[in-house]
Amino acid sequence: MRYKAVVSYDGSNFVGFQSQNNGLGIQEVIEKALRLMTQSEIKIHSAGRTDKGVHAIGQVFHFDSKIDLPSDIWVRGVNDRLPLDIRVKSVKKTSSDFHARHSASSKVYRYVIAKNPETPFSKNYEVYIRNLDIEPMKEALPLLIGTHDFRGFCQLVPGKPTVKTIYDATMKETKKHYIFTFHGNSFLKYMVRSMMGTLIQIGLHRKPVSIITEILETKDRHLAGKTAESRGLFLVKIHYKKKA
Repeated sequence: MRYKAVVSYDGSNFVGFQSQNNGLGIQEVIEKALRLMTQSEIKIHSAGRTDKGVHAIGQVFHFDSKIDLPSDIWVRGVNDRLPLDIRVKSVKKTSSDFHARHSASSKVYRYVIAKNPETPFSKNYEVYIRNLDIEPMKEALPLLIGTHDFRGFCQLVPGKPTVKTIYDATMKETKKHYIFTFHGNSFLKYMVRSMMGTLIQIGLHRKPVSIITEILETKDRHLAGKTAESRGLFLVKIHYKKKA
């Protein structure tokens, strides 16, 4: 049987979602919890990697198991064996052709900028930038919407196409934060953080609003701002073409 699971996590103490040799990945921790629960080896496949320090509200993974259990038993059983900074939200049976990554139609990311300096209790989930002017950032944001070659906003991975579609890019202001949300068909390595880094440079009046268009046209990575810190980034939701 194939199962689809949704998981949230605080990425602060991990090297990213994927199991790696240079530190503890979230995948490795979940697979260990599944092994302790089922006494069997279960490999999980995620909707995508998140970088070191990046958080998730609705990351998705799938796994195969011969064990037939109700959803709530899976959730409770795995969570009892996970650290509190990783929480499985749901587990349900899905079709055998469902794939957490290949079946995904779009993803939503959120980046959180604080209006005031971080506290010891907020520092892992927001980024404060001194003297930031939000108005030119709001003006530049819509320029990212559409189908473009985002080569200038990513770290190149050989063989991975760099043409992506951003369906929506918005900024919401709350009492304490500026929350940037990006909805796209898929995202490249460091793409959201690179876009945010460039928007931050615009907000500091170090780059003009027009730099967004220039980067998209020239695909010149050197024109982009410094990659924004990972702790302000959240993978919010994965959308699928058909109900899984």
